Amino acid sequence: MDLDKLLETGDKCINEAPPACTAWCPLHVEVKAFVEEIERGSFDKAYKLMEKRIPIARIIGMICDHPCEDVCVRGKKGGNILIGELEKAAVKYGYSKPKKGYPLPSSNKTIAVIGSGLTGLTASYDLVKKGHKIDIYEMGSKAGGRLWEFEEYLTADVINEELSFLEDNNISLILDTFVDEEKLNTIIGRYDAVFIAAQNLIDPFQIDSETFQAGDSKVFAGKIDGKYENSIVFSVSAGRRAAISIDRFIKGTSMGAGRDNEGSYETVLKYKTDDEETIETTKKTGDVFTKEEAVNEAKRCFKCQCRDCIRPCVHLQRFDIAPKSYIRNINHNERIIKGSHYANKMILSCTLCGLCGKMCDYRVDMKDVIYETRESMVERNKMPQSAHDFALKDMKFSNGEKFFAYRKEPNKDKIKYVFYPGCQLPGSNPLYIEKIYRYLTANIDSGVGLMLGCCGAPADLGGQKGLMEENVSLIKKAWTDLGKPTFILACSSCMQNFNKYMEDIDFVSIWELMENLELPKASGQERLRLNIHDPCTSRETKMQDSVRNILSKLNHDVSELKYSKELTKCCGYGGLVYFANRDQAQDFINDRIEESKDDLLVYCAMCKDLFTSRGKRTYHMLDLLFSDDLKSAGLKKMPSLSERQHNRMYVKNSMLKNIWGEESLYEDEKYNIIISDEAKAKMEEMYIVYWDIKKCVENSIEHKERFFDPSKKSYLTRLRIDNVTYWVQYQLKGEDIVVTNVYSHRMEVVEAKNENY
Repeated sequence: MDLDKLLETGDKCINEAPPACTAWCPLHVEVKAFVEEIERGSFDKAYKLMEKRIPIARIIGMICDHPCEDVCVRGKKGGNILIGELEKAAVKYGYSKPKKGYPLPSSNKTIAVIGSGLTGLTASYDLVKKGHKIDIYEMGSKAGGRLWEFEEYLTADVINEELSFLEDNNISLILDTFVDEEKLNTIIGRYDAVFIAAQNLIDPFQIDSETFQAGDSKVFAGKIDGKYENSIVFSVSAGRRAAISIDRFIKGTSMGAGRDNEGSYETVLKYKTDDEETIETTKKTGDVFTKEEAVNEAKRCFKCQCRDCIRPCVHLQRFDIAPKSYIRNINHNERIIKGSHYANKMILSCTLCGLCGKMCDYRVDMKDVIYETRESMVERNKMPQSAHDFALKDMKFSNGEKFFAYRKEPNKDKIKYVFYPGCQLPGSNPLYIEKIYRYLTANIDSGVGLMLGCCGAPADLGGQKGLMEENVSLIKKAWTDLGKPTFILACSSCMQNFNKYMEDIDFVSIWELMENLELPKASGQERLRLNIHDPCTSRETKMQDSVRNILSKLNHDVSELKYSKELTKCCGYGGLVYFANRDQAQDFINDRIEESKDDLLVYCAMCKDLFTSRGKRTYHMLDLLFSDDLKSAGLKKMPSLSERQHNRMYVKNSMLKNIWGEESLYEDEKYNIIISDEAKAKMEEMYIVYWDIKKCVENSIEHKERFFDPSKKSYLTRLRIDNVTYWVQYQLKGEDIVVTNVYSHRMEVVEAKNENY
């Protein structure tokens, strides 16, 4: 796995990009976090967040001219958040006397600061903390400049208390000293660096707008141009940015490194407010918000953050993670020796539907990332064996002797098409396969063959490249034997895999074919109100339009869901999540069901089965075309795992017998095995199928490998099949074998062999 490429993909994600207010604030106060603390009523914590970014915060918080409000996106929905008023509330209700910090060791460097207004004070405040000695030259009789003009918000006591840092031993305040050009030249010669905060002395110098340095000299100036020339907070920012440059100059480090987003800038985050409610600004009853008023105003904040991909995805919601953080977890997982259980579970809980990439303006698609990650996990032997074990075994079953088959149309040497229903449709609706095939052969003169099997989706989704290659070879051999016909695909997942792995094979969706043919129509249909759900693997395919074209010819009232077509959601089966994280799969199912007010219409067998499993009336397109009992079809029970395999066997047997006149392939059962409802439920929970139970029972009886419990009059047996050990409890009732309990695990129980026992 290319980890550098992986991190580059993560860097495209703007989830962590600052909101407009923070980006435009030249001090970059963490406005969102600040407002969240206000909303919680934690004014003390809100004030501490101000202190992190704002020098002499008790003063600046009361007089800040809050340019951040100018870019607040809430303005479109009721008015900008009154951040300035929230700052005042934080000062009033959250201020506490700061603890004294520990200064850095002295640098033995002395800096002259000309002017003790906001810019000069800020530079001095920051530089003295770096261990530098500061001499401040002030023409007036006291420091503070225009701070003394804000009598409405600032008392003399507050100003004096906040400026007490000037009493630091490393600061000398030189009052009543006017600095002209001549005196300035003298000062420049005496100090290691000079910062000019007095505007009348700046003009002769060519000041760099980024570093505030005059050429390559030791002179720096806090010049502010344009709209914010008189801004309180921009003045503070100028002092802070100059202080950074002066500190770097003295230390001989790079002046420009890592400073791209200093000062105000436009964020890449464009928060979308279309679905947001309009709420008017909070009215202030006094000079400062009451606590309740401040909390109410804070609640109006959108807490801007890009969550375009998270909002519709229950997977990202469940793990509360954005692609940037997700990719960091993957990177960590790839680099450590053992791997992280948490990361593994997260990676295996993605449906690989690709909706995140469609929602993202920067096209950060976690589907591609997760595909590559799963392949890497398999290659590194870090893929949990249990995650996809059953799905891979089910694929093996579908491509084994019990289901896999291919034939040309009877009495035709050449065929143009071959019908390939996939594995899930026959497993879910076995009776439709023969109806579809007879419909196709009746309407297509050029010959239609049949191929039964699995396209290899479990191998693809599980990162099993080797198994996928084997599956492709199996399909291509059969395709070649049939004369290389065009595949008619009934499953969108099959289409996805054919497109991905078998580009040399021509294929067409059954829906694209049927929209140009005379349609069959189920008898006795009533007009239905339906919401159409597109399977996620149909995203950006022609079949979506074909299905709608067919529906337009039928007598039903069909409407779109909010997330449809290229923005459709996954039903919860995709990505093998159904097997790796059943709880997560249920989240997907419920999320989609809740979006639909009417009955659902689908054209994927698994989508239907999962929706009906939660009691949602759902119709498959084939129900509308081939069902004789449409009312019952909408709530048809989801087959169990064992029933799916039996259904596939039935399809092969009935098709070969009814169409090609071949003998039955069913094996005679040695024993009459009956499985209790409780045991069936456990079989579903633990991914155990009938064949596993059958082998255990047969081995138990024929080799007497079992324990007898006289109290229950039952037998307990175990058998290891491949990598799983199965336990079966059963009773003998006449000629019947009644299975009462089942269990499975991946431990191998080895009996000790000791001649002394």
